[in-house]
Amino acid sequence: MTANIKEVARLAGVSVATVSHVINDTRFVSEATRSKVQAAIEELQYSPNVLARKFKTGSRDTVGFIVPDIANGYFATVIEEVEDVLQTRGFRLVVSNTRENPVREIDSMRMLTSGVVDGLVIASTLDDYREIEAVVPHNFPVVLIDRLLANTSVDSITTNNSAAIKEGIAALVARGHQTIGFMASVRHLSTTAERVAAYRDALTEHGLTWDEDLVCYLESMTDPVQPFAETLIERGSTAIVASNNVLTGKLLAALHAGAWSERDVEILGYRDPNHAVYPQDEAQWLEEPISEMGRLAGEAIVRRLADPDAEPHATVLDATFSAARAHGASRREESV
Repeated sequence: MTANIKEVARLAGVSVATVSHVINDTRFVSEATRSKVQAAIEELQYSPNVLARKFKTGSRDTVGFIVPDIANGYFATVIEEVEDVLQTRGFRLVVSNTRENPVREIDSMRMLTSGVVDGLVIASTLDDYREIEAVVPHNFPVVLIDRLLANTSVDSITTNNSAAIKEGIAALVARGHQTIGFMASVRHLSTTAERVAAYRDALTEHGLTWDEDLVCYLESMTDPVQPFAETLIERGSTAIVASNNVLTGKLLAALHAGAWSERDVEILGYRDPNHAVYPQDEAQWLEEPISEMGRLAGEAIVRRLADPDAEPHATVLDATFSAARAHGASRREESV
């Protein structure tokens, strides 16, 4: 039979209120009395009603994480890092998968902020932070990760990809590529806009003509890449830059399955080394500091929970470009 708080109080020789103060740390209790209570709890193997205590205090010690694609290794890594940080601080993590659907995202926010969690980390598929403000309670702790929204007024953890993309394209141009296609994700996302802008600027810097027809927008999760890649190749592309790790993986899979075998096409894209195995000949990559982003997001939401009125802080990390040779490079170098 499970012991109750009255039995703990009786064994310790104190009042029920004193036992409650020891458990909840709501009032000063002398060390001698506290020791008696803790000894009684241990002897009776008393387990406090955590849910009831949290109901009274209003704290759930739980954070929600709203992600657009839980199957994406990128977000899987971020989730793991956020959860590791939260667990060391005594918090639990609840994950909601929106599948890049704004309606699902708003529904998730409504549900999670209705008393389920104390704060939210969000990789949003929305356009404007005011859409979030219209749903979550005023001053509710929120941290944005990966994607920025217009009119953002909360903490954010993002990555600057411009320099890495420009380095990657410079390497492609140095190997003789004059027509470089770009495979982009959802058009309205801040990450997509940043990466397309970096691609356009890189072409201009190298005296190449910017051609909007060499940019294909598609849904990373659902759209097959082969038709889009074939369109870019038909338009003269000898290299294709993929704007995220999902598109990169799909392109490499098609390439190794024999697609475009008659063409010497080079792929430059993103990788998530934590959740995917990449062929050794694809040694040139764009890479984001995914683990660090997750860790910083976890720390940011913990700070926000402790001080909801603190000034919001924007953290921007840098993506990197590895200078090793990419697929197709050796053949192209031989022909140049």
